[in-house]
Amino acid sequence: MTEIEALYRQYASAVFRFAWGLCGDRSLAEDIVSETYVRLLTKAPEVETQTALAYLLAIARNTYVSGVRRRWREVPLPDAVPAPDIDHGARLDGQARLQAVFDAIRGLPEGERAALLLRVDHELSYEDIAAALGTSVGAAKVRVHRARVRIAEGVRHEGRTS
Repeated sequence: MTEIEALYRQYASAVFRFAWGLCGDRSLAEDIVSETYVRLLTKAPEVETQTALAYLLAIARNTYVSGVRRRWREVPLPDAVPAPDIDHGARLDGQARLQAVFDAIRGLPEGERAALLLRVDHELSYEDIAAALGTSVGAAKVRVHRARVRIAEGVRHEGRTS
């Protein structure tokens, strides 16, 4: 087994969760994972195993940001068939609260969302988060804190309007 295969087997699911958290789209997250490993294979220097996850997540984030920059010029086609109305009254409270959390996460600025996902989902240290995001440790802590505050406000706001 090559080093790339070992890294893929060990970290692909973590990279996928991170990418999905950033973009909120399973198909796009799979593309980001694929592109991450292609970039690792074609452009990466020797990867230290202690920093491999942080390095892979940094590549995934950069891939996502590059894609966002490219897609801002795209214009979506109008839907031929309107989406069916969803009966919001039939949803359970737990599902509504979970959806409010997901909506709040998707509404975060990209830097805060990335920092939060690295901290909560991947349990990276603030030092590793700072390295992955190319920022200081203090800025990484601030981003995580702001993300948590915004999510709490978003969920609280959702509870009042539902």
